[in-house]
Amino acid sequence: MKDNFKIVKLNNEPYDFLIIATSYEGPLSFLEEIGDEIQMQKANLLFDLTLINGVNSNRYIKCEYEAGKNLLQSCSIVECIDDAVKKLSEQFFMENKEVVKESVLSNSLKYLLQSGSI
Repeated sequence: MKDNFKIVKLNNEPYDFLIIATSYEGPLSFLEEIGDEIQMQKANLLFDLTLINGVNSNRYIKCEYEAGKNLLQSCSIVECIDDAVKKLSEQFFMENKEVVKESVLSNSLKYLLQSGSI
């Protein structure tokens, strides 16, 4: 796992990869590194920014990735997320309690994430 994000390959989704923030630094700042890791010329990325934004409406951000281009302007908030993707995020936070513990989130939100209640 990278220090700032975890990449999860998705299958049969409108997105090719789920990028989960694992620190207070947003993974959108690391698009070049993400591109190096996914090794694709084009991809639809979904970012889970829970550890940065909590469970607010800006928790999930979609972005079109194209190698060698800065496409941050293509990023937008996603409000409707498939349950299978939510389950992947939930599982990640339950299995990586230390990442949640070290986050800037409130203790009550940390507890809910670590227990799989969100």
